Amino acid sequence: MIDQSLAASFPQPPHMTMPQGAQLWFTIWLAIPLAAVLIIAVRHLVTGRGPLLLYCVIGGAIASALEAVVNVLGTMIYAEDGIWTAYSTFDRQIPILIPMAYAWFMGGQAYLSYRIFRRGISRRGVFLLWAAFCVVDAVIETPGLLANVYVYYGNQPFDFWGFPWWYAWANSLVPIIAGAAIYRLRSFYGTGWRLVGVIPLIPMADGAAYAAVSWPLWSTLNTGLGYWATYLAGLITLALSCYLLWIVSVVVARDTQKPSLEVSTHEPAPSG
Repeated sequence: MIDQSLAASFPQPPHMTMPQGAQLWFTIWLAIPLAAVLIIAVRHLVTGRGPLLLYCVIGGAIASALEAVVNVLGTMIYAEDGIWTAYSTFDRQIPILIPMAYAWFMGGQAYLSYRIFRRGISRRGVFLLWAAFCVVDAVIETPGLLANVYVYYGNQPFDFWGFPWWYAWANSLVPIIAGAAIYRLRSFYGTGWRLVGVIPLIPMADGAAYAAVSWPLWSTLNTGLGYWATYLAGLITLALSCYLLWIVSVVVARDTQKPSLEVSTHEPAPSG
């Protein structure tokens, strides 16, 4: 049982009615890039390039099952009256637009990251790729926020036009981590049935990325602490995000200098 005084300190989600016109066009807005990715995936199958992109898209859609967990911990909610519900869990209704968005943002961009890593990228390029994904996240989310399809509540730090940018930092790590995993494991999967192992990599990367960098904000947003705490936690989340990106860059970048693991067993010659 949760102590009532403790529960009262948690930020309470607002009760909102889904604007039906906005829900329709926002769903279409998110469906456009998904349609483009699916067309490319089908073309890959037809031309013999294989099902890798399709598996990434499927994995991205499956990763949307984590959306409710992220929403509760990160204090975000969709307008629930009149929502086109895909599933409900953790006292949250998740709209059908979310599996669509995850499919191309998490899955499609994981494939894009893999292709970029395979072609060759610098350590600086890994950070620039993450920054580009952050901008894409802000561009696709802001219209829905302005139309009241959903809202971030509580003492959200780095909030511009209703979009807290720390979400972009975490969201954009997912396709990069998944792409790096695919890049390093691709030769083990081959071209046969083992390639389906790519599918769970996307939800695994989603859970790993959020747990790795978002816990400072999850721990402060769900308290009675003010903006001083959430902004401090936000800065820690940014630092953790950059550290995680550095780790990825060490794994995938072509300009990474591998340190020697050899240890000399010879004593230095005496001086003098």
